[in-house]
Amino acid sequence: MDDVVKRLASRLRWNKESTDVVGNAFRAFSPASQKDITTTEQRLNFSIPATLRQIYLNVANGGFGPGYGVMGVERGFTDDLGHTVADLFEVYRQLDPEDLTWQWPEKFLPICHWGCVIYSAIDCSQETSPVYWVSVSDKEPGEPMESIIKFHKPSIEDWLSDWLNGKDLWK
Repeated sequence: MDDVVKRLASRLRWNKESTDVVGNAFRAFSPASQKDITTTEQRLNFSIPATLRQIYLNVANGGFGPGYGVMGVERGFTDDLGHTVADLFEVYRQLDPEDLTWQWPEKFLPICHWGCVIYSAIDCSQETSPVYWVSVSDKEPGEPMESIIKFHKPSIEDWLSDWLNGKDLWK
């Protein structure tokens, strides 16, 4: 855990900007406060994984990473619709009266927007915090949620490490 946090902090010290999938730059936000984390975790009703919590508190409250950037907690970096991780989680946890099979997993935290309503999400119910692709716009009414959720990386540490190593996480 500490290695990827240190590597991210080092990278953001020399360059706070990341480039999104179409070439636009965005900047890392200042670290979150403990109050921002606590407020977010109260809204979520579960804890943020330790590595992501450490990043939010000590490195940046989002605004770095692949895709259109890692979203932050309260007062942090948002997706294109102005959602923090808690905002989007709350939106996706709502039932859809037009699709009775829509049921966002209980501890699935969307953290990174890729465009076209595709997100990377962490399964916070597992200690290793695996990362999944979630292609929300591909959900057909009546189809199971599993049809839009695909395993991506075994942990948030692996996901961030691959990005820091220059790997294209979209592929």
